[in-house]
Amino acid sequence: MIQELRIYRFHPGQKMTFMKEFRKARLFMKKYGVTFVAAWENPDRDDEFIWMRSFADAKAREKAIEAYYGSPEWLKIVGRIRPTIRRREVRVMKELKVPARG
Repeated sequence: MIQELRIYRFHPGQKMTFMKEFRKARLFMKKYGVTFVAAWENPDRDDEFIWMRSFADAKAREKAIEAYYGSPEWLKIVGRIRPTIRRREVRVMKELKVPARG
């Protein structure tokens, strides 16, 4: 399983515009192989939004990202969603197998 932790910081006054468009984006993620996991707000930073998405493996991630960002749905909203983001941080993670103590 591959997980992505995504942290966005917005330009002043742009968070609500982003959230409106992000809700639209969530509607078609699964269709293209992107699994939405969860989203959070940072109580200490009003301009920050944190979310996770997952993929079965690295190959599935590559295929899903290409399909999602090339989709007609994404191309319809990208011009409204990207300009709201001032800074984007993405961490790609894979599960760490930790042996049980014993």
